[in-house]
Amino acid sequence: MSRSFKILSAKAAAQLDKELMSTGAFSIDQLMELAGLAVAKAIYAEYPPRHKQTQNSPLQKILVLVGPGNNGGDGLVAARHLRTWGAYDPVLYYPKRSTHNQLYANLVKQLQELGVKEISTLEEIKSLLSKEGEVGVILDALFGFSFKPPVRDPFKDVIAFLSTHHHELPPIVSVDIPSGWDVDEGPTDVDINASMLISLSAPKPCAERFVNSGPDKKHYLGGRFISPAIAKKYGIEDILDKYKGDELITKL
Repeated sequence: MSRSFKILSAKAAAQLDKELMSTGAFSIDQLMELAGLAVAKAIYAEYPPRHKQTQNSPLQKILVLVGPGNNGGDGLVAARHLRTWGAYDPVLYYPKRSTHNQLYANLVKQLQELGVKEISTLEEIKSLLSKEGEVGVILDALFGFSFKPPVRDPFKDVIAFLSTHHHELPPIVSVDIPSGWDVDEGPTDVDINASMLISLSAPKPCAERFVNSGPDKKHYLGGRFISPAIAKKYGIEDILDKYKGDELITKL
């Protein structure tokens, strides 16, 4: 199957990030905010919030699995937007958080101010997901394109649980790559079987494997912050043409 999108290697993606913060003059805060907003927009578009039966009916929950790096930061931002919009009630699983980076501390504080609940164990995840219909989406923001297998603690058991039980769980939406996958080779010893992938800046090599892994796989592109000059330098200028009008995301 021929792909309708260009890909960016993990090495090139890392170089692009550095260039956006040097030549492009973006701060990490700006890039994370724009990326997380794109993630939230894609979730809202593909899995729109369930209408509440009454004014007092609770919002459907979104389980947000947060890793220790920038991918996790994107998830924290997305959770804030979805909560602010009144779309979903996020539940945060963030077991390995940075203790020295103020940016991540601020993102967590913003969620706490919105009353977002936090859980810390696999048993709590299982309990939450056992309640039929309570969780509408699982947001996988654990590992980004710099991840190299194997999965280690404290995420190993969570990834294994998702892999084993994906067929009975709400749809899993992955940020940039499905967690546990190799960015180039795709699934290794575990596969969480994500239903949807949101590629940021440009699709990574495993995105092609993702869309070819099943007829119902959904793939979005977000992160509309690359200038035409930088896009041309990395050979991804055609990607910019996929956005129309004021779109922040586009479905590939």
